[in-house]
Amino acid sequence: MRVKFLMFTACLFFGIHAVAGERWQPYPPELTRFAYSEQNLGEHWQALTDGFRGPLPTAQSLKADAERWPDLYDYTRTHLQSVAASQPQLAHLSEGELSDHFDAYATELRRAWSLLFNGQFREARDLGLNLGPAGYFPGLYAQALYATLIVKDEAERRTLLEEVVSRTNEILPMAPDHPMIRFGRAYGKARILEGLSATEAMGTGFTSDVLENLEELLDEDPNNIYAITLMAGVQSGIIEKAGGFVARMTYGAKASTMESLFQQALQLTPDYPGVYYEYARAKLKVYDDDGQEAARELLEQASAMTPSSAEEALMLQAAAQMRQHLSE
Repeated sequence: MRVKFLMFTACLFFGIHAVAGERWQPYPPELTRFAYSEQNLGEHWQALTDGFRGPLPTAQSLKADAERWPDLYDYTRTHLQSVAASQPQLAHLSEGELSDHFDAYATELRRAWSLLFNGQFREARDLGLNLGPAGYFPGLYAQALYATLIVKDEAERRTLLEEVVSRTNEILPMAPDHPMIRFGRAYGKARILEGLSATEAMGTGFTSDVLENLEELLDEDPNNIYAITLMAGVQSGIIEKAGGFVARMTYGAKASTMESLFQQALQLTPDYPGVYYEYARAKLKVYDDDGQEAARELLEQASAMTPSSAEEALMLQAAAQMRQHLSE
């Protein structure tokens, strides 16, 4: 097991530096700026995550995670030792037992999450991957958001999302019941599917896998707003690509189910811009021209919202652009 960990760590280490040579576009300067930090993140954590991205990283939460998923703990310790020479600011975390440094490690995790919420996606991604599995959550989420909301080139977008899927696949066997790993994997696959033709999408085998993953997450937590919204969006994409009859017969995807899921999401989080944006997109996918008026109404509601993070600011920007396009 240790040999496997070391081999994977080496691949991960070189993978980080391979990507480091790429140029990432910055968070748009005209959008709202945010100033979250490892010091103040706790004051805003619940509002920023709705409780569905795990607990705020603390020594106590890390201890609980280590006890629940010991393989992840062992991997993280080995990983931190492997990056100590190239990441001197993290070298102290590799000295002795990781459990002796949980306070410091939690601080670095909060910093990675803060970078994500501030729109410093590249920095969040690099720090997160250097921190190991617990850092994957902000790191790969930052990469997925960047790919989805900023990148325009489809090939680049797909490459970034495929890496999200690959890295979550690697650590899933160490914590097969971890909700955030499972959601990250489903999210990456779902966003890849959006850029494929119907034939290409069916060839990946991703559709059934994504649906199964999201159904399991919703069985465990029916109010998981992110899983609800993603499931609704996936259903709309299946209907758009396969047509209503095939979507229903092959995947059980129905417009009525999509509508119910989005309505549930709106009731749970009426102030989350992502629901309105994704719902508007789904209306256009499923109903085409007949969905334009409903989509405009959703986008109009979103236009009155104030973002609480870079993610929300980017979603509101995308919603405004869609609204303008529908008005032309």
